[in-house]
Amino acid sequence: MNLVLDIGNTCCKTAVYSENTEVESAVSAFSVPNIKTLIDRFPDSARMYACVADIEESQIHFLKENGFRNVRQCARMPVESIYKTPETLGDDRLAAVCGAAFLNQHAFPFLVIQIGTALTFDYVDAHGRYTGGAISPGISLRLKALHNFTGRLPLVEPDKDFSMMGLTTKDSILSGVLSGCLAEIRFRIAEFQKNTNKASVFISGGDQRYFDLSNENNIFAVPDIVLVGLNHLLNLNP
Repeated sequence: MNLVLDIGNTCCKTAVYSENTEVESAVSAFSVPNIKTLIDRFPDSARMYACVADIEESQIHFLKENGFRNVRQCARMPVESIYKTPETLGDDRLAAVCGAAFLNQHAFPFLVIQIGTALTFDYVDAHGRYTGGAISPGISLRLKALHNFTGRLPLVEPDKDFSMMGLTTKDSILSGVLSGCLAEIRFRIAEFQKNTNKASVFISGGDQRYFDLSNENNIFAVPDIVLVGLNHLLNLNP
């Protein structure tokens, strides 16, 4: 069994795999007691985590003490990274491209888009090299910025049913933020596929639910691509 953790800015995703089959998964706040319960249930599991949250040193120590390896400790990777500042590369971005490599049967190139606290675009070229990408504010960050840095704009919750033309301030904010994110995503996909003969695009992240893109050619929604990547890395690095 493989036990993997994706510790994000807003939640912690956990999963248990038997080879490449997901046995169970859950989403909750990051909690040592919750992880301890999983360890007790799967005492012989191989373990790996990716973390982009600012967790305490004692929590990191707990993970290490209980046999969790970090994604960066892997000797074997399905892609070669040519990122110029590897020490600043988010665990989730690295694990996600490894997950995409597995799902795409190690066929290159491909693009991975994660729609979460941040909106990230990560590219792997035709030679299997991770070439970096782009980071911009996610939906919630954009909504909070409009509220926090203006005098009167309200804090609006995301809504999948947004219109292009807002007839209220709330609807206008939703239109601007959601359609702006969607336009950015579509632009990146169009530019990538134009130059790569419509290569595969993988879309993940908690806020992917606000957009329906996976019915388009060579675009695949994979909500837990980071977990898939961590499991693949454990299989490559027993």
